[in-house]
Amino acid sequence: MSGTSLYTEHAGLRQRYEIEATLVFDTAWRIGSGREGETGIDLGVLLDPTGQPLLPGSTLKGKIRSLAETLAGHLGMTACQLQSSVSGVKCVSDTQYYKRVRSEYERAMRGGIRKQLEWIDRNTCDVCKLFGSPVRAARIKVSDAVLQEGSPTLHGRDGVVLDRDSRTAVPGLKYDYEVVAPEVAYAFRVRLDNPTDRELALIGAVLFQMADGEALGGFVSRGLGRFRLTSLTVWEADLQNPEALVRFLTGKTVQQRMTQVTDWEQFFADKIRAVRKGV
Repeated sequence: MSGTSLYTEHAGLRQRYEIEATLVFDTAWRIGSGREGETGIDLGVLLDPTGQPLLPGSTLKGKIRSLAETLAGHLGMTACQLQSSVSGVKCVSDTQYYKRVRSEYERAMRGGIRKQLEWIDRNTCDVCKLFGSPVRAARIKVSDAVLQEGSPTLHGRDGVVLDRDSRTAVPGLKYDYEVVAPEVAYAFRVRLDNPTDRELALIGAVLFQMADGEALGGFVSRGLGRFRLTSLTVWEADLQNPEALVRFLTGKTVQQRMTQVTDWEQFFADKIRAVRKGV
């Protein structure tokens, strides 16, 4: 899909939301590095240059997107899950579906960039419009998490390969893996550009679920990675308001650049109720 990676919103940046949250792990957790651990353990955890366990923004965004895909239908939104044949939602983010409609896309390209972008918009599911896909840029960004509280310690755990038929351990296939001890807190930030009310409702529903408790990372089926969100703050900037635009362009901190939403739970609950009325 040549050229579609240059997709931008037609009207530019009109509105921005910044969400700050702290993620607290209640159980041990691991984000795998794909290689041996620092202490010779078979499966190590991902570390930053200082040797601290790293919680990447890509992992957090993946978790947020996964929850959004699950909840989208309740808000009248579509989610292709990057596999139209399974979800039943037609979306050109799925390469197999794109192959079937490629001739339509090529005709749209001959009509100029506006026709091309309009065709992509019509043929992209709601979740991909927000989170991005191979055919368009995301309007949501998630930062790497920064350690706030606790002193992460690494522990080794034993694992075995199970025979799914006999439900017993396969002889000689034992391994060990690293985990990070619980009771550590990481702060991260989510940025939303030009969200619709429906998209705000969807992100709000995701945040409510994460605040109640979720899991992320590897081996969650073994009880790892349980977390909850705390200390959540929402900031907004209406860049169509001249005064707000000047603040946004000249402020040096989020407090100077944006306006804090007084009650984030009420804010998102109101969005969800309003959207549900129209579903």
